[in-house]
Amino acid sequence: MAKRRIGALGSGWRGWGARLWLALAVLTTAGLTACPAASEAVPDPRLDAALATLLQRYDVPGGVLLLSGPNGVGVAAAGLADRARQRAVTPDTRFHIASTGKMMTAVAVLQLVQAGTIRLDDPVVPLIALPAAGRLAHLDSATVADLLSHRSGIPDCLRNAGATSARHPNPSWTVVEALTVAPCGAPTQPGIYHYSNTNYMLLGRILERVDGTSLAASLERRIFRPAGMTATTLGASPEAPDVAHGYRAPKPDGSRADASLYAYSSPLGDAPVTTTVGDLDRFMTALFRRPGLLLDPATLREMLVDRAGEADDGYGYGIMVEDSDFGPKYGHPGRLAGFRAEAWYYPDRDVAVSLILNGDENTDDDVGLMLARQLLAP
Repeated sequence: MAKRRIGALGSGWRGWGARLWLALAVLTTAGLTACPAASEAVPDPRLDAALATLLQRYDVPGGVLLLSGPNGVGVAAAGLADRARQRAVTPDTRFHIASTGKMMTAVAVLQLVQAGTIRLDDPVVPLIALPAAGRLAHLDSATVADLLSHRSGIPDCLRNAGATSARHPNPSWTVVEALTVAPCGAPTQPGIYHYSNTNYMLLGRILERVDGTSLAASLERRIFRPAGMTATTLGASPEAPDVAHGYRAPKPDGSRADASLYAYSSPLGDAPVTTTVGDLDRFMTALFRRPGLLLDPATLREMLVDRAGEADDGYGYGIMVEDSDFGPKYGHPGRLAGFRAEAWYYPDRDVAVSLILNGDENTDDDVGLMLARQLLAP
């Protein structure tokens, strides 16, 4: 079965594996730190057009799109961050980025591996020290590597398990609650790639226990501060003037449910981050353009090895690895509670594309594909 691709000309992950490592070697030796900072982004008509197309196609209240590369940084912002107050989106509006934040959780865990504090083959149970989590099928056989690559077989809990308000009226779930009492789906076969948010809730728990602090403090020290992500937090108040609200699809009468409180109130390891599109680009730059800042080159190479087998989605450690008409493509999409995010890096072109929307959660369209065709084609 072929990996998911963003065009008809790609040759498949294994077919261009050697070219992937060559591209990484170029990044490692050259450093590629010349791209301007996201704070220097300027308006770009191509981005304006691409963002307008997405907002219209999905009837999204607002969003921000950023493209960074050797020629500089461009940004487009449009629509409303808060429909009730008619507050406009700006490049500095902060959004929940859902599962796109899994990359940050994974990098922080890989830093522990890199330092020798934990190992990829360490069993999970001793690291989480949470006996009540034994209700989770296959937890007793899972390793850190299994969690990072979604090969544990542990069921998906909380995020995709149906309505939970009757059992837990408070939208804020602690990691202990999520692992011990939240509703879960069915387990899957261990050793086979199957995406489960629970894997990253467990990784967040491991970070908290090993670092002896909150997940927020751990990611702040390990990711946000080194990458210069000064506008990034775990959780937020939807009422803050710089924070976007997330909206469900329109009802027949045109009204839209505001889902923001759920997204911003439960900062677990699977979807923890509230950020700006500029800070999201800073993360991608720190990871891919500045070798050694977040991960050593050897650890980054391990992160980008496809471990999903015959699954449609190529997946390494906390990051999707796919082929495209524009060369290798690494990143992660995210969808939760009215928000959608996309962050992708193309090493052959040293180009990163970051998108955050506040009104599309349910479509299965490959939005990264649409953006690549609009922004990267000659």
